[in-house]
Amino acid sequence: MGIFDLMEEQGHEQLSFCYYKTANLKGIIAIHNTALGNAVGGCRLWHYKTEEEAIEDALELSRIMTYQSAISETDFGGGKIVLWHEGEERPDEAYFRALGRFIEGYKGKIITYPDLGTESLDMKYINRETKSVILHRLSPTESEESSELTALGVFWCMKACAKFLFGVSSLEGLTVAVQGVGSVGSRVVKHVMSENVKLIITDLNYDCLKRVQDQYQGVEIVSPDEILNLECDILSPCALGPIIGDHNIDKLKCKIIVGAAYNIFEKRRRHSQILYDKGILCAPDFVVNSAEMFLTEYALELLTKEEIEQALKKIYGIMGKVLALSKKEDISPYEAALKLAEERIRRVGQMKGILC
Repeated sequence: MGIFDLMEEQGHEQLSFCYYKTANLKGIIAIHNTALGNAVGGCRLWHYKTEEEAIEDALELSRIMTYQSAISETDFGGGKIVLWHEGEERPDEAYFRALGRFIEGYKGKIITYPDLGTESLDMKYINRETKSVILHRLSPTESEESSELTALGVFWCMKACAKFLFGVSSLEGLTVAVQGVGSVGSRVVKHVMSENVKLIITDLNYDCLKRVQDQYQGVEIVSPDEILNLECDILSPCALGPIIGDHNIDKLKCKIIVGAAYNIFEKRRRHSQILYDKGILCAPDFVVNSAEMFLTEYALELLTKEEIEQALKKIYGIMGKVLALSKKEDISPYEAALKLAEERIRRVGQMKGILC
């Protein structure tokens, strides 16, 4: 498909290509929908195999940001900045300042922040050329605090799914399998273990596994390939996706899937439907990760730190609404979440036609 065909298919407003030869900057800025407000989205630096892969990632992730904002009842549009990095050395100050110049050209229509492959120092370089970047108001341990809030969002979604499927929101006695026990996954472990679950974990990093095993007795460790085939109540993917595709979807034996990973599926819509037909409840990733929007509100001084924790509890109710609609209309939770998000975008978008 051509670029305009892809944009039409997913409903994008704008796609820009940024090139600065001196620093070897190859960037893509995608804006999906700004009906709710100016776009926000992380800045991702990745070794994409092809130009097409980078474009597809920018389009897909910006679209998900639109729905994430809409479902969490925040007033942002969806955007994403994707940097196609081919070299071995990490990009320097000039690279990110050049990106800042391109972002400044949008005059506030998109605001960015660190994502996979970028960090706070990179944002400080960007900030020297534009104010359209978030320098988090969190403490010096901001990444740890961000991981904790993300893990809390996963935990509240788990409880909402357990309530829907088992009739009680407590996770006590359930078997929870966590794939990836790094910064976020280890904190998911902390929360689920507070409710006395049977825990199974996996990770490619031995040190991460050892830390969890040393902290909690009775933890079972399995190989990364094995965890998707285990019988468990909740599978929690907290590593880099996609992890579920045509090659393994029929092997899943879990009852619920709730994790911090984006892009759990190779094909979101199709694989979500397959799981729904199989009777496996899968929480949409853009609902689970709503904490990202509340962190953005905090960084922009729209929420206090105390209000973030209260906002996170809303995820339980949001997930409940998604599951109720899924049951009522006999559609997958993913389709239900899209429907709720698109309805809010439509209603608010109509209201903006009023002249003032």
